Amino acid sequence: YRDGGHEVKIADSADPATASYWMSVDNLADWIATRGYSAS
Repeated sequence: YRDGGHEVKIADSADPATASYWMSVDNLADWIATRGYSAS
């Protein structure tokens, strides 16, 4: 986490040139929701 918990570091082995990247928790929540995952 960084930015007071507003960003998370994503490890993604799909692209060896970019093994990890930062994403806002808002964008991560949207990404998760579009794939059918739910917190409830």
